[in-house]
Amino acid sequence: STEKGIRLNFRGVPLEQVLDYFGEAAGFIIVPKVDIRGRVDVWSNDPLTKDEAVEVLNNVLSRNGFTAFRTGRTLNIIDKDAAKQRPLPVKKVEDPEKIPASEDMVTQILPVKFISAEQLIRNLEMLLPTSSVLTANAGANALILTDTQVNIRRVAEIIKALDTPV
Repeated sequence: STEKGIRLNFRGVPLEQVLDYFGEAAGFIIVPKVDIRGRVDVWSNDPLTKDEAVEVLNNVLSRNGFTAFRTGRTLNIIDKDAAKQRPLPVKKVEDPEKIPASEDMVTQILPVKFISAEQLIRNLEMLLPTSSVLTANAGANALILTDTQVNIRRVAEIIKALDTPV
């Protein structure tokens, strides 16, 4: 929704308290699928829309090893590692600039034109957090990466730089 009305002002507050506030202020049904712990520092001077607030919440959760996925009014809070097994949105974007720098978890197909995707995987694996999953599809010469969009964007930029005709 585009109506701005959610104010954030949390300094050293337990994550659970922030989730309670989100439930009340934004009208979300919060469903924690994991034991939620961690402290939060987040504030915004201007009120946020629901979508902006969810993005901020995902940043906060990500820093604590969690992610939220939204189904209508329900926000399911899960462990980042568990997110890999969920039916995440699948995206295919060629241009790294078009990948939002958000903490939303997705599965991204990254086409490779000139070099071998399988060879590229060896260079990229070291750069990724343990919560991400990277595989190569030799037939399509593409990489399949499940991670946050901000990490995927970084990998897409690296691929773009390396994937040039010899």
